[in-house]
Amino acid sequence: MEFTVNSTHKVEVVEVKLREHPNADSLSIVDVHGGYPCCVRTEDWQDGDLGAFIPPDSVVDVSRPEFAFLAKGTKTRHRVKCVKLRGVQSFGLLMKAPDGAQVGDDVAEHFGVEHYEPEMRGACTGGEAIEAPPALACMSRYDIDSMRRYPHLFADREMVFVTEKIHGANARYCWLDDKMWCGSRAEWKMPSTQSIWWRALTDEMEAFCKCHPGYVLYGEVYGAVQELRYGLRDKVRFAAFDVHHPTNGYLDAEESKDLLRDYGVRRVPFIGILPYDFDIICDLAEGESCVPGADHIREGVVVKPLKERWHQSIGRVQLKVVGAGYLQKS
Repeated sequence: MEFTVNSTHKVEVVEVKLREHPNADSLSIVDVHGGYPCCVRTEDWQDGDLGAFIPPDSVVDVSRPEFAFLAKGTKTRHRVKCVKLRGVQSFGLLMKAPDGAQVGDDVAEHFGVEHYEPEMRGACTGGEAIEAPPALACMSRYDIDSMRRYPHLFADREMVFVTEKIHGANARYCWLDDKMWCGSRAEWKMPSTQSIWWRALTDEMEAFCKCHPGYVLYGEVYGAVQELRYGLRDKVRFAAFDVHHPTNGYLDAEESKDLLRDYGVRRVPFIGILPYDFDIICDLAEGESCVPGADHIREGVVVKPLKERWHQSIGRVQLKVVGAGYLQKS
């Protein structure tokens, strides 16, 4: 298990408003950010209290007194997940906010909370980092925020583009200066047969990149990478989910889909174009994976507007929903 700091992963101070739990008088529900229902002990909270919300996929130190109730065996670290409490899905933890904290503050450092990063399994991640030309070196890391944190960034009934979220390792590819470049989320990689990113490169991907120099092809390397294997024991594959134009930014979702189809580049499974409804999107995050050969649940879904746009809260608008089923089982 690896632990890293992620700028989009916060322990945010929120104002508490309790609503009744349908099956337990001793429990209440706090709807954090409007998208994270979190069960709490009714006697511990009153409307107007300030709480520090620790979202799923956070890691806490159970040797600290406030997290001692999560201790199991000899493990000192606990991954916060989603649990079902008396029939209600509960996401994350709600702790009393530190003295002096205000709504919106990030208090992750105060609680020693870190972001969970799954360990790569069954494959050598491989490949030394390589210095990339300025056009590539300046590109920021690829991040997607949670729709449960920002459920209102899409207008009700706005048409949205939905794909399956694949569980693997972020990857990017580009043809530039008469050379093929291959990278992970954080680094551009030296060519190596031991690298999962270079192993996932196909003729179709390379042909696309050569025909579109300077474009960056983004996607996920999956298979012999993490706990969801998609029917692949010792192999890795790549599925694309974005194309970045060297001057115009990311292509619109349908344009990217059509362009990659023309070159036979494998894409993440397309769920559909549908009117935005938060509850329906959350339902789509559950169920079996649509990846051919997979015999397990999906991790979740990713949602984009049909036309690229930005929002002051997060920058580029695209959001993910990780399924409760995955959070419970992983």
